[in-house]
Amino acid sequence: MERADRRGIVGRGVRVGLLMACAPVLPWAALALGVALVEVLRPGGDTPLAARDLRYGGLLTGGSLLAGVLMGLVLAGGLALVSRVVTRPGGLTLVAALLGALVFPAALVVVAIGTDGAVAQIGTTFLAWPVMTTVAAAHGSDIAGRTRRRPWLWPSGPAQGRTPAPRMADAAPERPHRAS
Repeated sequence: MERADRRGIVGRGVRVGLLMACAPVLPWAALALGVALVEVLRPGGDTPLAARDLRYGGLLTGGSLLAGVLMGLVLAGGLALVSRVVTRPGGLTLVAALLGALVFPAALVVVAIGTDGAVAQIGTTFLAWPVMTTVAAAHGSDIAGRTRRRPWLWPSGPAQGRTPAPRMADAAPERPHRAS
């Protein structure tokens, strides 16, 4: 596999991993940061509670980013290996769904740590598991580089890792333009 192609697979996998981790976790981070702001601004606010909520928001934000990168690397690595054997997009979709289902518990761990085991937040994030598995399945062929159905996964402009061909000067002299 060409080096630029490997970087492309990893980039696309990480983008999907970040989507899978951040979509269900970042709303809880925003809620924690909003509660911290309310605790600081209200009269007689509780500063230790605001500090705790600020810590939870930071844990949820940083944890979801880390989990997303790790989830994307597992997705990209698994699909890169399997794409050597599996040639049909349906097979890649199935493998991506399986990998997505296996890596999503990382987001559950982040929510459990960032909320001190709050049942409502963990339960709601648990309900996102099949949705995020479907997201991984839908993007599997694009991550592996077999299709280009999702334009947000593919960079615009010249291909990554390739430099444009050098331009040669024309040997023909320029013709003067007629004045109108």
